[in-house]
Amino acid sequence: MKAVLFGSIGVLAETSELQRRAYNTAFARHGLDWHWNIATYCRLLATAGGQRRIRSLAGGALSDLKIQRIHETKQDEFETLLEDGVAPRPGIVECLNLAKASGLRLGFVTTTTPRTLAMIRKALSAHIDFADFEVITSKSDVSMEKPDGEAYDVALDRLGLSPAEAVAFEDTVASQSSAHAASLRCHLYTGEYAHAGSAPLQTRAPAEQLAADLDAASMVDADRVMTNIKSSRS
Repeated sequence: MKAVLFGSIGVLAETSELQRRAYNTAFARHGLDWHWNIATYCRLLATAGGQRRIRSLAGGALSDLKIQRIHETKQDEFETLLEDGVAPRPGIVECLNLAKASGLRLGFVTTTTPRTLAMIRKALSAHIDFADFEVITSKSDVSMEKPDGEAYDVALDRLGLSPAEAVAFEDTVASQSSAHAASLRCHLYTGEYAHAGSAPLQTRAPAEQLAADLDAASMVDADRVMTNIKSSRS
């Protein structure tokens, strides 16, 4: 294993409630009588992408321009809510530190907007140094957003690695499927509002999970060396 790819903002920080509130503020400012309660927002998280969620709910009643403007207002409100910073999710800093100490390369693989990416980078700056990520992707890097696997393909290409040489962490089933589409092994570290169901490789302790992956990888490497030694003697 040579790299760890952290996918989606929600892997690094829990922002679902802040984003839900930001959406509701945006709806009100644009004269919509919509209100996403927690249960509704949990259900909507099964669909990746904020504008895609609005479009799905609108059912063709809103133009693309209107949806874009609503989302921009949501972004303004979300930025305001992030002004005091945000804490990383439990175990994430430890996971990052373990990866660095183990010589693994890091990637942050999102299809969020560059603006949202900048906001999260600033909000987490007291805890996470984004310069540690050798590759960072956003919506501007892909033609297809998650759950398509293009963002992971782009990240792996920039790192010069095959899917077998990396492991990913995602926060929703939809985003996990994007890693699977790129043939990556991906652990699911769901946030407060995401439903995991029977999805594979669920974890509540990312640092411990990475440590287990490293142990497993080292055992495979040791077995491979022994096999090569035996082959050379025969």
